[in-house]
Amino acid sequence: MARTWFIGALLILVSALFVGNVWQSYRYTRMERDVQSLRREHLAVLEENKRLIVGVAGLRSPRRVRAIAEEELGLIPLPADRIQRIDIGRGTGGE
Repeated sequence: MARTWFIGALLILVSALFVGNVWQSYRYTRMERDVQSLRREHLAVLEENKRLIVGVAGLRSPRRVRAIAEEELGLIPLPADRIQRIDIGRGTGGE
């Protein structure tokens, strides 16, 4: 009788270990697929970031700013005699 219980328990244990091994293999495969997907997404985001940085550099260029100011906003550069510089000294902040 004890031998029958031992064999039954051993069969249940081996079956449980087999099912556990299959489950772990499935989880590993799924995680590996997720990691590959995240790597592809990461590379795509890096490429997009590079394109955006180049775009920002182009938008910040003085030539581009001047073109937008003149063509789209209708602004014109001031002559040098119309520019006034104001010098604010230190220590006049009410201290």
